[in-house]
Amino acid sequence: MDILTEIIKELQSIEEPLIKLGLSICLGALIGAEREYKSKVAGFRTIILITLGSTLFTLVSVALMGEGDPTRIASTVVTGIGFLGAGVIYRETGTIRGITTAAVIWAAAAIGMMVGFGLFAISIISVIFILIILLSFSWLQRYIDRTNREKIYRIHMTNNVENIQTIKQLIKSFKLSPKVINQGKRKGLIYLVIEVEGPVKFHNNFMKTLYASEMVESFEV
Repeated sequence: MDILTEIIKELQSIEEPLIKLGLSICLGALIGAEREYKSKVAGFRTIILITLGSTLFTLVSVALMGEGDPTRIASTVVTGIGFLGAGVIYRETGTIRGITTAAVIWAAAAIGMMVGFGLFAISIISVIFILIILLSFSWLQRYIDRTNREKIYRIHMTNNVENIQTIKQLIKSFKLSPKVINQGKRKGLIYLVIEVEGPVKFHNNFMKTLYASEMVESFEV
């Protein structure tokens, strides 16, 4: 009888946690939809589960507030999310990818925790800011990329040391800034690893020249 009374009491007090879980799912869905639309590793379901899981852990910490420090569970959630975020970061052709997705995972966990602690207004406003950053700032990022891009070229040339100087002058003629990282000789060919900075259109023109050049045996970016 005592167990039944306890269950009835719990059901009567479950309304607020259900509201929090529902809001957490909705906010996670908004962020997850943007990630899914851009075909990211952490998509729709993943982000929802992150916000929902963070809310659940926070609800547990709130329930245990009288028996211990609730911030312990919150800090554990942050640590766990850090490992999850690290799992979506990877290197591809000399470029680090997944950092934005990892940051979104981190932010989604924070949203879930805020909902769990009852900070509804700030969690909704935060989601709006996150969506503005992810959706509206893309054009600014594309503009910056077009204006200035840093690339690393690995160029193999015929065995003539003067070719290195020729490549440097060629880069400068396209209004690009060269910085030699490494150079040497391997299998009868001179190789040059060089960091080049400048607008994308100038990089494209430089690569066209490399394709057409007879002294360049091979290159990669």
